[in-house]
Formats: sequence, structure tokens, C-alpha cells
Amino acid sequence: MVSIGEHARPPNSAFLLPNPSSCPGCVGAVGGERHRRPLGPLPLPDSSRSIGGAMSRRAVPAGRRILEQNIKARYRAGAIGTDDALHLFDELLQVAWPSSIATINCLLIVVGRDCPALAVSLFNHIARAKVAPHNITYGILVDCCSRAGRLDLGFAAMGHIVKTGFAAGSVISFSHLLRAVCAEKKTSYGMDIVLRIMPELNCIPDVYSYSILFKGLCNEKRSQEALELIHVMVEHGGSCQPNLVSYNTVIDGLLKEGEVGKAYSLFCEMVQSGILANIVTYNSIISGMCKEVERVFEHMSINGVQPNMITYNIQMDYLRKSGRCAEARKIFDSMVSLGQKPYVTTYSILLNGYVMEKSFHDMHCLLDLMVENGILPDHHVYNILISAYAKEEMASEVMHIFTKMRQQGLNPSVADYGAVINLHSSIGRMDDAMPQFNQMIAEGLAPDIIVFNPLISGFCTCGKWEKVHELFSEMLNRGTYPDTVFFTTIMDRLCKNGRVMEAQDMFDLMVHVGVKPNVHTYATLMHGYFFVRKMDEVRKLLGNMLSIGSKPD
Repeated sequence: MVSIGEHARPPNSAFLLPNPSSCPGCVGAVGGERHRRPLGPLPLPDSSRSIGGAMSRRAVPAGRRILEQNIKARYRAGAIGTDDALHLFDELLQVAWPSSIATINCLLIVVGRDCPALAVSLFNHIARAKVAPHNITYGILVDCCSRAGRLDLGFAAMGHIVKTGFAAGSVISFSHLLRAVCAEKKTSYGMDIVLRIMPELNCIPDVYSYSILFKGLCNEKRSQEALELIHVMVEHGGSCQPNLVSYNTVIDGLLKEGEVGKAYSLFCEMVQSGILANIVTYNSIISGMCKEVERVFEHMSINGVQPNMITYNIQMDYLRKSGRCAEARKIFDSMVSLGQKPYVTTYSILLNGYVMEKSFHDMHCLLDLMVENGILPDHHVYNILISAYAKEEMASEVMHIFTKMRQQGLNPSVADYGAVINLHSSIGRMDDAMPQFNQMIAEGLAPDIIVFNPLISGFCTCGKWEKVHELFSEMLNRGTYPDTVFFTTIMDRLCKNGRVMEAQDMFDLMVHVGVKPNVHTYATLMHGYFFVRKMDEVRKLLGNMLSIGSKPD
């Protein structure tokens, strides 16, 4: 492995890189000549010529500033392509001043995205044009060298960063290098960079640096080492603590190596540390545990133990939750062919799977099969159907199922009414939503927050504030207290309709009944006051938020 300092040059010397291989299909346009850039050193330009040709280098401060402003504006808007960036680079370099390096960096980033090798060759033009690169420029260079497959040039650039005194602030440059090192399955050297070389250069690794190591170790099936490293980070207790990405990477690595127990223990440690799991975390854990379930089923079959209906249901359910509904259906068909008679629960499992995949045709076919086999849908099956159609805003289908359910002698549950009321409210059909609410109460069902929330929100959208107050009072009288999300949603609707004082009353009531406002609640009310130009109230709310320990996002 090449040392970082091996290619370092004295600080004042010109730092030029040999030209890396061209990116496939990458055509450049520097110096007005379109050509594929060959492997090998770039020729030094004649001192009497600029990069763009024979045009003399004239100081045009006003033109340069306008050019730089245009480039930066287009860069921020994402309106510069690779070819465009090459032409702009050539144009800018003819009039560049030392302060132009920030704009040049923008063009290097654009070129480097699709053709890192070409971006490296542009760096040599910068060095020859006497425009001094700074830390960000070198970071771009290291990244492009690494992605162009020239890790040796990446180390050379990193060595120059060390010599020029930029090392302490070059954690991003080191991260680019680390990613390339780990991609080449040299994670052990990556660990040496993070744990020894970076601290020696007073460059403190951040959580991103460690996350690259975790990914590298797990890719090399060394998740146990990643686990030990994450524990070292926690025990050290410094400012660099593992984040959600770090934990997710190691948990996934442990699961892929069959270490389900260790993965789950790490998951518990993560939650105890105050980090909330996301869908990536749960998907990894579910996938890992499903694989363990598959091993149990295989062991069961090897030992000659025949599954019963409960066994089939468990197997189908975990396949359905894993998004493998087709496999679950094969088990269902196999089970039927062996003479097993599925329960209504078995059908419900498959129906849920088809709903997840939005396979309404398969769902209807399964329902027909269910009825043909003499099994009538129960409350749970109807709720699956109602929720599925309501989610797709298919109101006529929902009401058809609702009617069919009653014809079968089944009374809708709170969840069924909630789905129907939510559907009507979300599409602005409050005249249809309210009768369902009244019918629900007439049947002796007590509406919960899931029913009140869409109903009140719907009337807020329609601007029927008297009805909002009426329903809100009824909700409180029934002993149903809304949560933070409910209060924040209603306050947002009030503020957007200029009813900021009513939103403030809602906020005060929220605090009075013991519901804790979060940062989004405060932000909603502050925005309301901001738009009516009551800045004193904005400052007051901000002070209150900070005093209770909530930090603005």
C-alpha cells in the first residue's frame, strides 16, 4: 500500500498529476479543441499562450465577476452539463484571479460527477495557470482520482494536502480516500488511516469516516470487528458517536453473517441510546429473522415433521411481510392440493399481501375462491378491503363493500367507519363523511382520535370553523384527547387561513391538557405570527421553545 506522504512535494512546488485513463465515452473541450484525453502526462503549455489558444490573458475584473456569478447561479440551479462546464472552465481560466478558485471548484464538481478522469486533467491546468487550489479543490481531486480507479494519484494528492498544511481540515478528503481504499477490500489499511494517521495529523475522524469503515468491514464479512469498533466509539464518549447509518450498517452486516442475536442486541443498544430506528433498520432485522425462520422450516422438513394449518399460516405471513406474496401463494396452492382446508385467517394473510402489492385483480379472484369454498368474509377481511380501496381513494368500491358487509349481517367497526370517514374527508366530501359519523354514534360506537382527526381536518380545509369547534368540543366531552400531531395539524390549517389567535388558543389548550408541543408545533405557530408580522410573538415562542430544551431544526 502506498503511503500518504510518499508522493508529497515541497509546499511551494508545482503539483501536477499524470493524466489518468479517459472515462469511457468522455469527450472534453478544453482549449477549444474537442478530443479524447490520452493516458500520459499533459504537455506543458507555451508561456506565450493561454489554455484557450493564442488569446492573451487580460485583466477584466467586471467581466470575470459577471462570469463567475453566472456560473455559480447555474451551478446552484443544476443547469450546467459536462460539456458546458468544460467550455466555461476554459473561458474562466483565461481571466481567473486567485479568488476564482471557488467558482472553478463548482465546474470541477460538475465534470467530476460523470468523468472523474477528465476532472483530474483539469486540475493540472489550474496548477499551471497559477491559480492556487485550496482545501476543497484538493478534496475534489482526491475524490476524482479515487473514482477514476487511480488510488495512487489519490494518495499523491493527499500527500500534497499534508505538505501544504491543509491536513487538519481535510476530513472530507480523507473520507474520499477511505471509500476507495475500502472498495478495494483494503479496509485494514483504512482502519490505520482513521485510527492512527488522521489523529497524528490533527485531523479528527467524523462519524462519516467511521461509517465508511463499518461498511468496508461488513462487506469483507468482518462484522464482529465493526461491532467492536462501534463499542469503542460509544465507550470513548467523545463528540463522535455512532449515528443511525453506523448502527444500520453493522446490524445489517451481523445479520448477513447469521449473527441474529448480536444484531438484535446492538439494535437494543441503539434504541437505549436515544436513536430511533427507521425503515432500513426494521427491514434488515425482519429479513435476517425471516432467513432464520426458513432454516427452521428446512430442519422441520428434514426431520419428517409435517406442517399443519398454523404452520402454513406462519410461513405465509412472514413471506407476505417480506414482499414475497407469489411464494406465499405457492404454499397456499400446495397446501390445498394436499387436502388442507384454509381458514379465513389464511385467506386474510394472502389478501393483505395482494393489498400491499396493489394487485386488486388477484385480491378479487381470491375472494371469489373463498366464497366458492363456503367461507364468508369476516370483519377482518372486510376491513382489509375497505382500507385498501380507501387508500386508493376509490369511494364507490368502498361504499359497495360497506353495503355488502351490512347485507351479510355484519356491523362495521370503529376502524371501518374511520377508513370511510377519512376517505370522504380527504377528498372534500364532508356531506358524505358527516352522515357516517352520525350513523356510527347511533349504532353505539364511540369515535376515537382516528375518526375525529380526519373529520376536523376536513372541515378546516373547507373553512367551516363553527363545525370544527363543535366537533372539537364533542371530542373533549367524550374524553378523547388529541395528540401532538393532531394539534399541530389543526394549528397549521388555522394559521394558513389567517386565524393565528385561534391557533394560539389551540396551543394553550394543548399545553393545558398535558400534550407536549414539539419543534414542529412551535414552528407552525411561529410561521403564523411571522406572516401577520407579529415578530415579538415569534421571539417569545422561540424563547419558550429553547427554555424547555427543544432545539430548532
